[in-house]
Amino acid sequence: MKSNARSAKICLMLGLLAALAAWPALAQEADAEEAAPPEPTWTSELGLSYVGTSGNTDTSSFGLDYKGNRKPKPWGLDLLASFTRAEDGGVVTAEQYFVGIRGLRQLNDRWSIFAGLSWARDPFSGFDNRYLAEAGAEFLAVKTAHHTLSFDAGLTWTSEDQIRFDDVAMEEVIETVDWLGAVAGLKWDWAFSKSASLSQRVLYYPNFDESADWRLGSDTAVKASLTKLLALQFSYLVRYRNQPIDDLEKTDTTTKMSVVLNF
Repeated sequence: MKSNARSAKICLMLGLLAALAAWPALAQEADAEEAAPPEPTWTSELGLSYVGTSGNTDTSSFGLDYKGNRKPKPWGLDLLASFTRAEDGGVVTAEQYFVGIRGLRQLNDRWSIFAGLSWARDPFSGFDNRYLAEAGAEFLAVKTAHHTLSFDAGLTWTSEDQIRFDDVAMEEVIETVDWLGAVAGLKWDWAFSKSASLSQRVLYYPNFDESADWRLGSDTAVKASLTKLLALQFSYLVRYRNQPIDDLEKTDTTTKMSVVLNF
């Protein structure tokens, strides 16, 4: 009995000593949580890329990207804009524009509904203007300290000014085509360190009027922070169109190395 009582006293004393030893660390963590600033409602980033050569070759490329995000509480907003232009010997070889806005209404911790508008222009892919309206729902599947994964799906309406070559008139003509379709996508963000992250955005656009004319886009980006304001980003964009305009190539890719300003 005395041995059991002595063992109990020793265990109690060890437990008190352990609690006293851990108390400063626990108090420090609590103070850090209280001192941690709240997450900003608005976040924005501006990316700039440029490559130029001269001498035996005369080439240049310029890219500008903007992303703005307002967290849904309960209303949110996503803003996207990008511009890419490349020249070779003074001749334009690539020219891409995109502007998009999507509003979100959070229903609960997992579900949101959205509506958006976008405009794009890429004459080297066969269209002068593309207007797209969308509406649907978004589901947040995973949200942890390092990973965020969400899925979205909805209906779309698209109007596209397609550039085609008229064999009779021997000149390019603009043909406007409208169709009803849909959008299905996923968005994944992985913060694999305190200063580096990987993001992946995939979008699939079926065409209900012409089933063979479906499109797929993939945007992969790796960003490494230099300071609180500046970061370096490598991005790789793939755009695939199963039925390209005027027998152009099905796949277009864009690779960028950018300096990003966070504000």
